[in-house]
Amino acid sequence: MKARTLISRQWTLCAVEEGKICRAEDYIKGLNETDRKRLIALLEHTAEHGPPTNREKFQKLDGDIFEFKSYQDRILCFFQPRKVLVLTHGFRKKKDRAPKEEIERAERLRKEYLGD
Repeated sequence: MKARTLISRQWTLCAVEEGKICRAEDYIKGLNETDRKRLIALLEHTAEHGPPTNREKFQKLDGDIFEFKSYQDRILCFFQPRKVLVLTHGFRKKKDRAPKEEIERAERLRKEYLGD
């Protein structure tokens, strides 16, 4: 499994590819224009300045999995050396907590990407 570079500045943001499918990028492209612009602005800010310290925008979920938060939209990710964040996939959160299945999916993609 490999990753596609989405943004590269001070930090590099990549997205996991499953074959030719890039779930994080597909999720972002499928959002309406307003939501897409908000999420892209958050990702671009991260590429320039590093992960947000504001828990309303970025937080650790479980294990090595973190989430970008833009209103109800979520992009899950994990860290790699040399200022790299690897995005796994996105979803729209409907409840207070991120669904366990989404965290498990991100963890599975992380393990496949790392070859664990």
